Amino acid sequence: MRVLHLTPEFPPVIWGGLGTAVGGLATASAHSGISVGVMLVGGALVLGDGSYGAWKPISSEQQTLVNDELLVVNSDGLSFFQVSPNVAEEAGIRLVQKWKPDVVHLHTAWFWPIARAIREQTGTPLVYTVHSLDRAEYEIGDFVTHWDTQETVIGESDRVIALCRDERDLITKYCPDASERVRIIGNGIEDSAIALGAARRTKENESPIVLYSGRFVDRKGIRELFQAIPRVLDRQPSVQFVLAGGYGTAEQIENAWLDDSLLQYRDQIHFTGWLTPDKVSEWYRRADILVMPSWYEPFGMVILEGMLHGLPIAATSVGGPVDILEHNRTALLFAPRDVEALTNAILQLVTNPTLRKRIGTDAAKEVRRNWLWPNIVKKMQGVYVELTFHSHRALAR
Repeated sequence: MRVLHLTPEFPPVIWGGLGTAVGGLATASAHSGISVGVMLVGGALVLGDGSYGAWKPISSEQQTLVNDELLVVNSDGLSFFQVSPNVAEEAGIRLVQKWKPDVVHLHTAWFWPIARAIREQTGTPLVYTVHSLDRAEYEIGDFVTHWDTQETVIGESDRVIALCRDERDLITKYCPDASERVRIIGNGIEDSAIALGAARRTKENESPIVLYSGRFVDRKGIRELFQAIPRVLDRQPSVQFVLAGGYGTAEQIENAWLDDSLLQYRDQIHFTGWLTPDKVSEWYRRADILVMPSWYEPFGMVILEGMLHGLPIAATSVGGPVDILEHNRTALLFAPRDVEALTNAILQLVTNPTLRKRIGTDAAKEVRRNWLWPNIVKKMQGVYVELTFHSHRALAR
């Protein structure tokens, strides 16, 4: 099996959860025996020693494979084909004709012109993972939408991957003709000795740390979190809130988002600004509780990251969290946009160390039982096999 991923992100070129998810899937697929290529359109090439996320040039003989495109490999055996956006369609066709993947796996609707040109010229089957639905983003969070393009991609792809049951239901609601082609396969995560150690360690923070990790946008529930913070601190003044992520420095994010009503609690609120994955992991190890108050969440890589480190989680009962978590066993779930319910969930965990320990321990076991990448790759490989089987049957006719 040979699969080519078409993406704008791959570690260490990461702007959000998409890059982390594609990196994990591609690497785990290579470890499972699939021959994996990554066509990275744009981005900044990072050459290194061949460790995860660092790429090194291949031999000059192999570079002739893609003519003028730069081909590099990493220590996991993944082949990277980096091309500039203005020649991506031509380069993609040439690459697929020479590298001959069984499947092209598309990870953003923005690259539909490239994927369409490849399939028209080569007939290679196309899988599209819906990492987020533009129409849902608009309807739920009033985001700018590019739904017309994404609707076309969903309608034209041979298989469509939804990350959770809610996403499947939305896709089939918006695009009924795609219902027979949708498969539910979530993202996964890679285990580590450091995360396992954190999950087994008893936290001894005198002042519990509540961690939020993600973008600072309305649909992530950030405004509800800011409303809940004073309610928590009025009853539990020792709690610390760490708000990790966002685009910009800690000072820029604070200036943009810290309301005057929170100034009296300023010493209890820490903004980190944008962080590298390693720096985010440091906060997972230090924190006592993870909170995800999203209105809309197609999956939630942050959920898996928190579980891996043994964090008890307070999350809204939407999308990915509903598929991943079980209320009162691996998390406390509450309704979206409900500030009082969010406040109560945080207070339950803050005031009950025994509950925190039980939920965090069960969450750490659950993520290792069901959500490590090898489990996810088996499901994805089933889709690839299904698709290539039908493709080969069609050719035989």
